Amino acid sequence: MDAMDGTTEQLSMTAAELSFLLASGGQLGEAPRLLGLTDADRADAVLSAGLGSLLLRHLAAPVDGQKLELAPAVAAVAAGLHRPRAFVQVGLTAEDHADGALLFEAEMTRFLVAARAYRCYDITPIGADVDVREPLVAIADRFLHRHRPAVATFNASTAQAVARGDAPSRATLASATDGSWRFVGSDATDATATVVESFDEAATLMRDELARMLPVFQPSP
Repeated sequence: MDAMDGTTEQLSMTAAELSFLLASGGQLGEAPRLLGLTDADRADAVLSAGLGSLLLRHLAAPVDGQKLELAPAVAAVAAGLHRPRAFVQVGLTAEDHADGALLFEAEMTRFLVAARAYRCYDITPIGADVDVREPLVAIADRFLHRHRPAVATFNASTAQAVARGDAPSRATLASATDGSWRFVGSDATDATATVVESFDEAATLMRDELARMLPVFQPSP
């Protein structure tokens, strides 16, 4: 994932490291499923490998015997994984390529996670002063311009909605070979899609839709 304006330094972590962080907290919630982690990732050997990797990379350090102190960036990731208020999955698909990213939004931290090769993940923190919709739209911007035709699908939900078993809200943004852009909101269908001539117009529609889908994304006045 490209570096984004208003974000802090990107962090790369392995599946084993993330599994250890998840196992060290309370209730797992939706994070393992969203990250593609399975029961096998909670095996003792995997968790031991995750801990060893964190220690070797100086992302964690033992203190007072059996206690473990996480580096600030890693502690923020752990908090976001365990106590998210909301999350957004961005699925990116084209004829010969696919990618995606996952946003975790918590009270004190928010970051983007992108799966990479060899079961690694790029984690990009988002600054507190950044409108969290901007990096989401930027992900779609890069992919849809690079791969045409292509579709970016945004699935958004709150932790409370997931606990109730509610389906996530969904909106899509697509680039066409004729240069047009197609937007479908969460309460619309392909038959009622909005077609516009520029990405800026389409991006404005998506920003407004994200604010409706998840009120926590409303920018501060």
